[in-house]
Amino acid sequence: MDPSTLSEMQLDALSELSNIGAGHAATALSQMLDKAVSLSAPRFDLVSITDVPLVVGGPERLVGVVYCQLLGDIGGALVFIAEREALLALVDMLRSRTPGTTKSLHADEEALATHAASVLISAYVAAIARMTNMSLIPGPPAFAFDMLGAIMQAVTLQVGMAAETTLLMDTRFQEEGKTIDASLFYLPEPESLEVLLGRLGMV
Repeated sequence: MDPSTLSEMQLDALSELSNIGAGHAATALSQMLDKAVSLSAPRFDLVSITDVPLVVGGPERLVGVVYCQLLGDIGGALVFIAEREALLALVDMLRSRTPGTTKSLHADEEALATHAASVLISAYVAAIARMTNMSLIPGPPAFAFDMLGAIMQAVTLQVGMAAETTLLMDTRFQEEGKTIDASLFYLPEPESLEVLLGRLGMV
């Protein structure tokens, strides 16, 4: 199924599924922090894979990326992207530090950010699996910190994706005045989108 041919009703169904998944992700982050985390309504859109770097600030933007393959009844890849400043703020939030304390990413910070993103992705996938009655699990996560254009080229090569379009879910997490903006992209295998919509009764 070509994502560019989706009807408005199909897009609305995927957007609602995204909202539910993002809500579960916020709950997972709240449990990690043992503090309430609010979630603004995420933006949902279809984006060409080649346009992903432009959507997240440009191909030369330094970002942290956690990506993994989606395993189970549907396939593809999930890519969590946070700009450098947001990623550093996430580390400060997880360590209960004043925003701006963390200045750079070393092995410990990368491991912490990877764990946090992995928890968010897992919560998102689990919510979708329950809603659609599918067996879905994210594969082992991998972390990269580099210019976004170079990272996306590497990700698409490593996961062996054939899809040309990705589903974008922008999310804003807020905790005690601290704000973190991040993006989650789902790169579906061509047949996976049709299976997902079928489970939602939208085919």
